[in-house]
Amino acid sequence: MTEWIYTLKFRSSVSVFSGLAVAGLVDRMVMRNHKKIVTVHSPTQNGEVETEQLQKLPFIPGSSVKGRWRFFAERLLQSNGLPDGLIIHKSNKPSCKDPNNLCTLCKLFGSPAFPSMLFVGQAELDGTLQDHFEKLLEQNPNPVVHPDTELRPGTAISRITRTTLKDHLFFNEAVPPVIFSGKLIINDTLNDNEEKFLKASASLVDRIGGRKSIGMGALDGGIRIASKGGDR
Repeated sequence: MTEWIYTLKFRSSVSVFSGLAVAGLVDRMVMRNHKKIVTVHSPTQNGEVETEQLQKLPFIPGSSVKGRWRFFAERLLQSNGLPDGLIIHKSNKPSCKDPNNLCTLCKLFGSPAFPSMLFVGQAELDGTLQDHFEKLLEQNPNPVVHPDTELRPGTAISRITRTTLKDHLFFNEAVPPVIFSGKLIINDTLNDNEEKFLKASASLVDRIGGRKSIGMGALDGGIRIASKGGDR
């Protein structure tokens, strides 16, 4: 088993939506991690009152990272000039079914019939940023509008008239351009070409998250991979 660290350095705001919303205000909210209870000291006329507050920080699911990574890995395998041993199943086959003859894509990223060799953990806020985000949430414990994110407006466009539809203004929650990091676990041994292929395809990933078409979730340098010791 091999463990790597990956980093996502965003150049624009990013949103990976949770499916939750606040009626009439926020239509799509970002994913947030497990609840953390913090003690908040609230000043009053009679002194200070201690209250407990549930706090959740934004994160990016590993499935979102892996899905986008697989997209670019598949297209890289379909190109010419790759080293020997890197193959992909034929275009008329949705995935490999022979465990003794898996293509590179199905071997590394999995298929409906076989487990993935690559496990992508969720991307958490970079350690240098977590304290800053936690302080923002402590200072303004608003359960609706989170002070660590921004609200981005959007509209719906008619496919027929190519104009804005009436009554279709919506608001998405987005995390400002920051750095996220997570773990990669490889449950077998990679050969040299497979390792180079994984890192090369990771560097091609340009965006992650929702609303990519308007420039959100843009990455600087793709998915950056380092060994646990920090070597690139």
